[in-house]
Amino acid sequence: GKGKKLHVEGMGQSYGDRKIFQDFTVDFPLDKRVALCGGNGSGKTTFLRILMGLEKADCGVIEGVEGKRFSAVFQEDRLCEDRTPMENVMMVAERSVTREAAQRELCRILPEESIWRPVYTLSGGMKRRTAVCRALLASFDILLMDEPFTGLDEDTRTQVIRYVRERTQGKLVILSTHMEEDARELGAEVVRLGER
Repeated sequence: GKGKKLHVEGMGQSYGDRKIFQDFTVDFPLDKRVALCGGNGSGKTTFLRILMGLEKADCGVIEGVEGKRFSAVFQEDRLCEDRTPMENVMMVAERSVTREAAQRELCRILPEESIWRPVYTLSGGMKRRTAVCRALLASFDILLMDEPFTGLDEDTRTQVIRYVRERTQGKLVILSTHMEEDARELGAEVVRLGER
């Protein structure tokens, strides 16, 4: 039915005379993972920002976001650097998430000792994983992830993708990536953005 999807129609966005994308129409089922694939400058980040209401499209319609809660992993981690991963997660976690639960979740993708250290002492890959865990433990209906697996080595990447896949069963996840294998491993349907 109509309420079971996020519908985008005829969306276009340009900066000055540079068209980022035009006439973009797509349906996102609310219980599926979808990967927006496209090269740099194809407008993936812009599109996610428009969905979240952080930016306004030049034209087009979005239906199905009313009353939906978004959680996001941005290209930059946006963590509180002087707090620990544990504190970063607890700040935004759903009320039902206990400290024990948060610790358990963090330890699925991070070494135990790292979750008690201030974020600024962690490697880029560990910060990335903290940001992913934080987004997953917030309350959301729709999870937006902008190139979330960059800076992770092969093994960690696989581990994190598996974790995301498991934690987002039955929810809409929109992943932006230029790596099709991320989409495959996440079990996401590929949608191309900005292809003329």
